[in-house]
Amino acid sequence: MGAFVTSYFLLNCWDLQAARIDPDAFLTRVWRKTMERNSIRTANLDRRGFVGLMALGTMGMMGALAGCGESGSDASGSSSSSSSSSKSSSKALAGKKLTFVGDDAFAPYRYVKTVGGKKKVVGLDIAIADEMAKRLGFTYTFEAQEFSATLASVQSSKTSFTMAMSSNTEREKTFDFTRGYYEPLVGVLTKGGTAITKVSELKGKSIACTTGTVQNKFIEAVLPDGDIHTYDGGSQCLQEVLAGRIDAYLCDGAEGQSMRDANKGLVLGLLARKDTQDYVGVYRVMATKGASFVSAFDKCIGEMLKDGTIDKYIGKYVGKDFEWGDDTSAAGTATKGVN
Repeated sequence: MGAFVTSYFLLNCWDLQAARIDPDAFLTRVWRKTMERNSIRTANLDRRGFVGLMALGTMGMMGALAGCGESGSDASGSSSSSSSSSKSSSKALAGKKLTFVGDDAFAPYRYVKTVGGKKKVVGLDIAIADEMAKRLGFTYTFEAQEFSATLASVQSSKTSFTMAMSSNTEREKTFDFTRGYYEPLVGVLTKGGTAITKVSELKGKSIACTTGTVQNKFIEAVLPDGDIHTYDGGSQCLQEVLAGRIDAYLCDGAEGQSMRDANKGLVLGLLARKDTQDYVGVYRVMATKGASFVSAFDKCIGEMLKDGTIDKYIGKYVGKDFEWGDDTSAAGTATKGVN
């Protein structure tokens, strides 16, 4: 089309009384230099030859301009260069913006730490999310919420996700899950006394749980007549135990370890996996039903389990000798995401 327009312009602007054209009237500096460089003599170029040459040159210039227009980054961050395209094609979620919703007082998974004079959310889940973002090309913001509000927030958004969630039949009706990346145990946090390691030892005691968690569902199922109190977040449950108003906080085992280490006088017991596995499964990434990014997350987590990245993060944030982190790889590779 560009060649046609150029030819049309030349045909209509040509001085029909002249046998030659004035190059300075029609040629740009670049075109003249190109012609000189290729030893093209305009003084001896007739009308037909010039039009053909200009049409051919215009097509070449259009090709060059088209190439320039496609190189670099567009609004979605894609690139036209072969190396960049090849590289970005592996980033399945390039340019996507997501929101990580979750409690920021859930150590060692997510917690606030002062880094370089600034408060920052860190932890096992954050490390995994950051690595997924790096590999898949998406960006995310972290939105701190109590657990009780997290499920509703994730359910109502196609671009939100949360982590450290176990799947169950009830949740699978509303949410999609990746494969597991960590296998937890259930902890029992008490103020002094002997560590509680059996469900039977909880009978007759007041028990705190975070509302809607798998630990909450578990204790209500195995102790239907128990003295169970639910709260919006783990920090509230902890305060109730520290104040002596509640006897035990039924929690994630690693969370209980962090709380015990930070508060003298607390005792942590762990329930046997065989007693809780029907209610507390491996931890996964969770998003609302039909969220487009879940399959990419699932694949990425599988790769991170295989190459040892997740084990490295568990060692850093939970501890290499943390017994209920040892089965993570097996749990993750053996479990299919609910997609």
